[in-house]
Amino acid sequence: MKDFTLRKRFLDCKRGTSSLFKGFVMLVVLMLMTMSSAMAQEAKFEVIDGFRYLLESGMKTATLLPKTDDKYCGDIIIPEKVKDNDGVEYVVTSLGTSCFKDCSGLTSITIPSSVTSLSNYCFYGCRGLISITIPSSVTLLGEFCFSDCSGLKSITIPSSVTSLGEYCFVGCSGLTSITIPSSVTSLDDGCFEVCTGLTSITIPSSVTSLGKSCFVGCSGLTSITIPSSVTSLGNYCFKECSGLTSITIPSSVISLGDGCFSGCSGLTSITIPSSVTSLGYACFSDCNGLTSITIPLSVTLLGHYCFAKCTSLTSITIPSSVTSLGESCFSGCSGLTSITIPSSVTSLGYGCFEDCKNLETVFFKGKKCNSGYNGLYIPTTSIIKVPKEYLQDYKDAFGPNYQYIYAWNPDETGEDSKPVTQCSTPSVSYGEGKLMFACETTGAKYHYTITDTDIKSDALSENGEVSLSAAYNISVYATADGYKASDKAEATLYWIDANLDNSTNINMVRTRGVVASAHDGIVTLSGLDNGEVVKFYAADGKYLGSSVAANGAASYAVNESLVIAKVGKDSIKIAMK
Repeated sequence: MKDFTLRKRFLDCKRGTSSLFKGFVMLVVLMLMTMSSAMAQEAKFEVIDGFRYLLESGMKTATLLPKTDDKYCGDIIIPEKVKDNDGVEYVVTSLGTSCFKDCSGLTSITIPSSVTSLSNYCFYGCRGLISITIPSSVTLLGEFCFSDCSGLKSITIPSSVTSLGEYCFVGCSGLTSITIPSSVTSLDDGCFEVCTGLTSITIPSSVTSLGKSCFVGCSGLTSITIPSSVTSLGNYCFKECSGLTSITIPSSVISLGDGCFSGCSGLTSITIPSSVTSLGYACFSDCNGLTSITIPLSVTLLGHYCFAKCTSLTSITIPSSVTSLGESCFSGCSGLTSITIPSSVTSLGYGCFEDCKNLETVFFKGKKCNSGYNGLYIPTTSIIKVPKEYLQDYKDAFGPNYQYIYAWNPDETGEDSKPVTQCSTPSVSYGEGKLMFACETTGAKYHYTITDTDIKSDALSENGEVSLSAAYNISVYATADGYKASDKAEATLYWIDANLDNSTNINMVRTRGVVASAHDGIVTLSGLDNGEVVKFYAADGKYLGSSVAANGAASYAVNESLVIAKVGKDSIKIAMK
């Protein structure tokens, strides 16, 4: 009896607990349904006087939204307050995302003082918008807010704004000037990208950083003052600001981002403050107007392509703090004539001096690095000065192609100097199917370039027949131990008298090569058959005379600037130099 009573009590208790749980679940479901209903009542969409709004009943606020069936156009006046279909009043506080996006017919707009934010893409692509006044109630300009507003010429940003969103004014090519209020603390990524008409801008001292690509492509910007509050310049910050002629970097800046001044072709000189510790990837690449630069002792690294294609840079001193030169660091610096590499440098990047064709002197002040020196592409005609104790190490590292490697004294006067006697100018000839160079200087070696100028594109044939020929421009200079490099000799190799032994196989073409050169009023053709007559004419067709080939060559003295040489039925045009 006792056991039964206990079990009954337990079952009754269990049944009660189950009932309570079921009641709780029903209560939760009811609450969710109520909340959902309330939320549905708090937010709704309505079109009022041609404007589409999101109305929030709880806060009694309205957000202006883009039209779903058309675009806003003409002169727009946004009301401060609106009433819904039930007569309830709402305050317009925000212009929603993409509100006027691509409204190219929008010409002017009045924003009420009740609005506090302009959302992302708000006026994106409004090319017909010329000016706009932002009320002092606005605190935020969203991302891409005025992007591609190419007709926008002026804008006043109120002091209430604390942030300019990413790419806020990108592509505003008609914008000529802008004043940023002191309430703004940062210029985000791409903020003024490709504002090509922007000629001046004042950055307030409240700004601490310039974002990535902040002013990239602002080609009309001639000068800019960076306040001392700024500590960093983002990657590509001033890239392709080709009109920028001067810039002052304050001592507060500690880093210059990748490509920071890349393509600033108008920049002639720049001083880097001692607060900067590194120059990033391609930091000054393609600054072809840059003639001088001062690198402070604080810098330890020159990044890859740091000064690549700075064609006007004639000399540069690398401070003793630098330990590494990045890959292609000075590649394409065709105006660079000398450079000193301090003993602190332990790493030289591949292609560091590629295409530095006028580099005459390179000073190495330290011991040989673990780099492949042939991979530096220092010209073989350069004088290379190295510490005496490491002379053989450098000679072994550079190899036999580098003949002017000398030891230097601490006073940099040098133990040896480059030879003063010049190697003889080589001659160019052709015979027996071979292009040949010759020089009166014993032991001469030849450095040559051949370019093909006989390339036709989109040419016209009236009768369907095409005459094929080829001409190759040849440039060559000679070097020899104990001699300066020679002057360059120039000539042209012409292919004439082509014929087919086998009309079905183009590889069976036999061609005849003739080299034409002109020097000191003497025109010479080589590759001829002995006894062959060459006739010479002026550009107007006047006959000048003839020459009979001997030892495979024929020469003639002329006073003309342009000579026509006729070999059999073939004519060769020769420019005298």
